[in-house]
This record gives sequence, structure tokens and C-alpha cells, in this order.
Amino acid sequence: MRRRLRRLGVHIETENDTEVGAAYLTWRMQEGATLGQAMESALEDLDGFFTFVVGTKDGFGVVRDPIACKPAVMAETDQYVAFGSEYRALVNLPGIEKARVWEPEPATVYFWSHNEAPTSKEKAA
Repeated sequence: MRRRLRRLGVHIETENDTEVGAAYLTWRMQEGATLGQAMESALEDLDGFFTFVVGTKDGFGVVRDPIACKPAVMAETDQYVAFGSEYRALVNLPGIEKARVWEPEPATVYFWSHNEAPTSKEKAA
């Protein structure tokens, strides 16, 4: 993917896979995809283990690779949505005792819009 993106004119400075993932999502959105669409495409186009948490002016999204070996936990209330790699990173948040605390499913895109209720779309296996 790094070579493909570079051939398409995407500037990638390092050999770091995280930079490639960020460059890929940015490129897809520059090509007209929404963040959710870019994340769905990542499930098809990227090979490896990843969890992306990405924010835009419209909201933010979360996606984990199909194997989901990277740790991830979410907390959701009416006031906030929080993300961490483990529960103890969220334990001191206000109202955490009443929050919905959960682990994002593999190969599933979750998106929270500033204007809409949270949504998720599970990819077919």
C-alpha cells in the first residue's frame, strides 16, 4: 500500500505503517469518500493489524481490522464517547459507572456524527 500511495502522489515520509494507514484514509477522503466509507475501504485494502480512531469536523469513527488483535475499549454516555486501549484508561471519566463500556467488534465501522445518533455498519465476513 505504501508503494501504491506513493505512485498516486501521496507523500509518505517514513516506513511506519501507522503513517501509511493515516495517508490511506486521508487519500480516500480527498478522493471524495466520507470517513465511514474510507474506513470501510480500509478493511478491504489494508493488510495487517490496526485500530483506527479518526476525527473530522463532522464527527469521528472507529474501525478495527478483521482479526482485532489490538486492544480497544469504548465508553459511551449521552455526554461523551471515549476510547482507550484498556478499561483502566477510562475508569476516571465522569459518569463512567453509568456508561456503556464495550469492545468494538472486528471489521466493524462505528461513526459518531456531530448531528446524528451513533451508527455502526458491520462488514460481511
